[in-house]
Amino acid sequence: MRIPIAQQREIARLHFHQPQSARSISRITGICANSVGELRKRIQTSGKNWPDIVDLDDDQWELALGTKNRSVAQRKVSPEWPWVHEQMQLEDATREQIWQEWREEHPDGIGQSQFNEGYRKWLGQQRVVMRQIYRPGDRMFADFAGRKVVIQGGPGEPAREANLFVAVMGCSSHTYLELVWQQTTACWLEAQANAFEYFGGVPNWVVSDNLKAAVLRREKDRIVLNPQYLECLKHYDTAPMPTKQRSPRQNAKAEAGVKLAQRWILFRLRDWVFFSLEEANIEIRRLNELLNDRKLTKSEDSRRSRFLALDAPALRPLPSTRYELSEWRHSVRVGDDYLIEHGKCYYSVPWQHRGDVVDLRITGTSLEIFRRNRRLATHTLLTEPGEMSRYEEHMPVAHRRVQEGEPHALLNWAKAQNPVIESLFTHHLMERHDLTNGLKAARKLRAWALEYGNERFLAACCYAQSCNITAIRSIESILKKKADLMALQAEASTHAGVREAHENNRGAAYFGGEA
Repeated sequence: MRIPIAQQREIARLHFHQPQSARSISRITGICANSVGELRKRIQTSGKNWPDIVDLDDDQWELALGTKNRSVAQRKVSPEWPWVHEQMQLEDATREQIWQEWREEHPDGIGQSQFNEGYRKWLGQQRVVMRQIYRPGDRMFADFAGRKVVIQGGPGEPAREANLFVAVMGCSSHTYLELVWQQTTACWLEAQANAFEYFGGVPNWVVSDNLKAAVLRREKDRIVLNPQYLECLKHYDTAPMPTKQRSPRQNAKAEAGVKLAQRWILFRLRDWVFFSLEEANIEIRRLNELLNDRKLTKSEDSRRSRFLALDAPALRPLPSTRYELSEWRHSVRVGDDYLIEHGKCYYSVPWQHRGDVVDLRITGTSLEIFRRNRRLATHTLLTEPGEMSRYEEHMPVAHRRVQEGEPHALLNWAKAQNPVIESLFTHHLMERHDLTNGLKAARKLRAWALEYGNERFLAACCYAQSCNITAIRSIESILKKKADLMALQAEASTHAGVREAHENNRGAAYFGGEA
C-alpha cells in the first residue's frame, strides 16, 4: 500500500472515531475512496481496535495491518550499496556507468532513477554528524583560506599573491583575519601571535590542520610537531591539537570561518586593486570588525558580544613579552676548542662541554646554546664571517692566562686599573725599540699584580714613576725590598717631626740669619 503512514493513521483514527462512509473519510483526508475502503478492510480483518494500534511505530503498524509497500520497484533486486560506493571511489566513475554494468548482470534489477535514489539514501545513512559544543575560552581554530589576494608590484615588479589567515574562537565564533605573504612557519607564527593579541588572551588549545608549519609528519604512534610552532605555543602557555588527516570536520569552525571570509569579505574585495600588503590588511581589518559586529542569523547577538560575554573572561592571560621568532639547530657538536660554528661565525660554551652535542636557538639578535634543555650560554648574533664570541669565564685557567698575556689584553687591563699603570704598560708594549722584550716585561708586570695584589702593585708603580724608573728589574726590586712602603713611612715620619709654627718661635731671623 502506497498511502503514507501518517495518512494511514489519520484514516484509522477517523474510522474508529464514529461510523462514517469511506467517501466522507476520503473528502477529509484527500485520499481516494477506494484506497480508504481497502485500508478499512485491512483494519477490520486484523481485529485490532484503536487503543491496540495507536502507539505502534511505523514498522509495527505495517506488520500489524499488512500495509507495507509492495509495489513493483520494491520487489526488484537492488545492488549491494557498499560495493557501489567502493566503485564510486575509482577515478572517473559515474553512477550511470556503474548502474549499466550492474544492470547487465541483473536484467530484472531496479532502474537508473531507483538506483540513484537508493544510493543517495544509503549514503545519507552513513553520514552521522555530531554537533560539537565548545567551552568558553577552550579552543581557537586556525587555518589558511584557499583563495588568495593579488598584491600588485611597483613599476617593473611582478604581482604577488597573499594568503588569508583565519582564526576563530570555538564558543563565540569571534574571528580574526590577516593577510600574510606565505604559509611558511614564520608567517604562521607571526599570525598566531597577532591573533592572541587581538583576542586579548590565550585559549587552552589551538586546533589546526596538518600544514607543515604546524606538523612535520605523522607516524604510527605519534605526531611530530614543528619545534618552532611548539616553542611558540609553550611561550603562550597553550597547546596544539592537530586534526586527523583528511578530517575537515574536526576543524569545522576554521572551515566555516574560511567560507565566511571568502564569501563575505574576499568577494567584496574582488574588484579592489592593492599595491601593498599593509594597504590590503587595513581593508581586511575594517571588514573583519564589521563581520564580528554583524548579528548572527539565529540570534540577536553578534560574534563580538558573545565573545565578550563568554570567551574573553575564560582566556588565559598573555605573557609579559611577545614571542620572538626563532630557528633551531639540533645535534651540533662542540669542538675541542669549546666553540660551535653557526653562519661561519664561532661561539663559545664552558670548556667542560667540549665534544658534547648541543642545540642552538637563533633569533634575530641572539644565539642561545642548550644541552639537555639547559641553557649553557647566550651570545649576541654575529654577522661577519670569521667573527668569534668567546667569554672569559668559558675558558680554562691556563687559556685565560694565555689570553691575558696578549698585548691588547694587557693594555686593556692596564687602562682599567690606573693611568700610572697604563703609562708603564704603554712604554713596554708600544714605545720600546725591542717590543719582544717589552711584551715579556708587560707579562711579568701582570704576574706581579696577581702576586702582590692590585693595591700594592699600584703603589710600587707610583713610586717608580716618581723616580723615573721603567726598568723591569728595578720595579722587581721595589716590590721585593718594599722601597715604596719605606718611602711612605719616611714621608710620614718627616711630617710627624716638624713642629707647627706659632708666635713664640724665634726662627732664623732672631739669630741674624735670613728668614
